[in-house]
Amino acid sequence: MKSETFNGSRFWNYFKYDLVQMWRNHMKAALGISLAGLVLYVAVISWNLVFHQTWQAPGFDGRMIIAFLAFCALEFYQTRTYGYLTEKKAGSAWLMVPASGVEKWVSMLIMTLIIIPVLFCVVYLGVDWLLCLVDHTSGASLLSSFYDGVSKLGTIEAADLPFSIGSLIWLMIAGFCFNFLYWLLCGICFKRFKIIWGIAIAFAGSLLISIIGGSALALNEDSLELMAQESADATTGFMWLSGILTAAAVCLAGGILYRIKTIKH
Repeated sequence: MKSETFNGSRFWNYFKYDLVQMWRNHMKAALGISLAGLVLYVAVISWNLVFHQTWQAPGFDGRMIIAFLAFCALEFYQTRTYGYLTEKKAGSAWLMVPASGVEKWVSMLIMTLIIIPVLFCVVYLGVDWLLCLVDHTSGASLLSSFYDGVSKLGTIEAADLPFSIGSLIWLMIAGFCFNFLYWLLCGICFKRFKIIWGIAIAFAGSLLISIIGGSALALNEDSLELMAQESADATTGFMWLSGILTAAAVCLAGGILYRIKTIKH
């Protein structure tokens, strides 16, 4: 008897269906975001040829900034990947797909946290590497610079660092999961102005946390001294922040599952 909650073969069939739909509906937008580095390259080359009569590609700093902005755009775009669930026709059709809520939820998390970011990194970094390989005025590629930085970091003794490498990696992964899941939840909760509502809630939440945190510190002067002592060890701060972000990401994942099971049209 097949489980109504999670069945391997049923999940695999739904996951393949979900992957195909994602490719058909969001391929153009995903490629547009991933090719932001190529757009920058063409724009800078054209500008330098027209106004300076020189062939000069964008430098490392400019390409790094565009990579960061493109990744932020990819985060915002998570409001669109499954945002159609709030539409009556498309959302109702999705609810009728033969798969349990847990199976759809797992597929959604895999798509959001693994498939989409990995494809973005492969395309973006791959295009940047090819451009740097062909045009030496670009300098070092982002991929090679990242590899060199990790290699140098690995040669530094642990005692010379104010934090552990593991705590830094955990913090980055936890922050990444929190951001993507947050925008995904905004996408399946709000029917209109998904990004605007997401920004408004994030701003209100950060303001509330600042007020509560500031009030708590003002009432307890000893906590200021404790924070000053702990600030000498960045690993402690990283671990605390990573733990908070991990717990928040788990709560967001739970909220997404709850929304999937309770969504109605």
